[in-house]
Amino acid sequence: MKKIEELLKELHPDYDYAGSEDFQADGLMDSFDLQRLVAAIEQEYGVGLAGTDLMPQNFANTAAIRELLEGYGVTGV
Repeated sequence: MKKIEELLKELHPDYDYAGSEDFQADGLMDSFDLQRLVAAIEQEYGVGLAGTDLMPQNFANTAAIRELLEGYGVTGV
């Protein structure tokens, strides 16, 4: 399985996602990037994220994304 960090690097290889606590506030993710990330996550992990989960706080940083995916039973991200 790809790690979340690898999926993020596919969006923007030159961004330092690891050093950010809030991707949107730090200018590392916009709404288009979020759509691309959600599509990559759904494809990579075979889950369908509910529309109610597509909120900025669930994608603020890698820990938030991991927590979201764990709620879908995905481990090892």
